[in-house]
Amino acid sequence: MKIEILPTTTAEIPLAILSMTNLDNRELNPAIEKQLTTQQIPVAQPQSALADLIQVIHAHHPVAINAWDMNALGTDEVQLQVTAQGAQLATTSALAPNLDSKSSRILVVIGDTTASAESVHATGQELQRKIKAFFGIQARLQFPSCTAEPVSLETTRPAS
Repeated sequence: MKIEILPTTTAEIPLAILSMTNLDNRELNPAIEKQLTTQQIPVAQPQSALADLIQVIHAHHPVAINAWDMNALGTDEVQLQVTAQGAQLATTSALAPNLDSKSSRILVVIGDTTASAESVHATGQELQRKIKAFFGIQARLQFPSCTAEPVSLETTRPAS
């Protein structure tokens, strides 16, 4: 998947982008649900295993975290715009985060205008570790920045 990060008029914004394939998000994970309960964190709405995991991580790292099922877009190229509320896809129609199915392509973007590079990196690394632990999937983690110039990223590795 190709991502174009649209330019910002503010200072440089650090981001963490995780991309993964073959995530089965239809069933809740008991270990994640236990963490929500013991830490008294509200469940995600709509609820799914990945959305609940994002809730747990967001409780420890107050950085904007947004995720999308890229199959819902039907394209391999997206534009990403970063605002004070976090990242949003710049699409012609609104696309709400949709994470309640078996998906072959998930995109997670961490960062907002107030987050430090350290907190964005720590949040991205923790989410990557927990996705590996709970789902058995190695998400690809990249650390681009949103700057005054557009930035293009490729989330898949070229065949070697």
